[in-house]
Amino acid sequence: MLNQVIKLIEAKRYEEAQTILQSLLDAHPQDRAIYFYYATALDALGLERKAIPYYEKAIDYGIEGELRQRAFIQLGSSYRCIGEYEKAANVLGQGLKEFPENVALQAFLAMTLYHMREEKKAVSMLIHALVASSPDPWIKTYEKALIFYADHLDEVWDQDS
Repeated sequence: MLNQVIKLIEAKRYEEAQTILQSLLDAHPQDRAIYFYYATALDALGLERKAIPYYEKAIDYGIEGELRQRAFIQLGSSYRCIGEYEKAANVLGQGLKEFPENVALQAFLAMTLYHMREEKKAVSMLIHALVASSPDPWIKTYEKALIFYADHLDEVWDQDS
C-alpha cells in the first residue's frame, strides 16, 4: 500500500496520498516511513506547520538512508519556510553531521543562514557546494581559486597601494 502512496505523491496527487497515509498511520503508529510520506504530502499541500511533527517523528523513530537525508532537508526547509530559522539551522546542521557530502543540505542551510543575516557564511557555503557538485569544466578550471576566495570573501589584494 505504501508503494501506491509513493506513486500518488510522484503524480502530485497529494490529497489522495494523505487520506491513505492517515489510515496507514492509524494502523501502524510507529512506522517511520509512513510518518515521512505523510509529512511529505502535507508539505506539498503547503501545510508546513502540520508536516513538521511528522518529519520529526520519522527522524526520531530512526528513518534511514536516503529517506533520512530527505527528512532532514524537508524538515529544515519547512522550518525555514515558516520563519523558524534557528530550528531550521539546527535540523540542517544535524543532517550535515550525518551526511556531510549532501549538497542539498548545504544549500538549504546556506539559504537559512542568509535569513539569519549570516550572508558571508551562506555565500561561502554555496561556493563550496557548487565546486563540490558541479561537473562544469569552467568551475573545475577555477576550482582552487573559487575555494580560496570562498574562504576569504572580505579580503582585497591591491599591490599598487
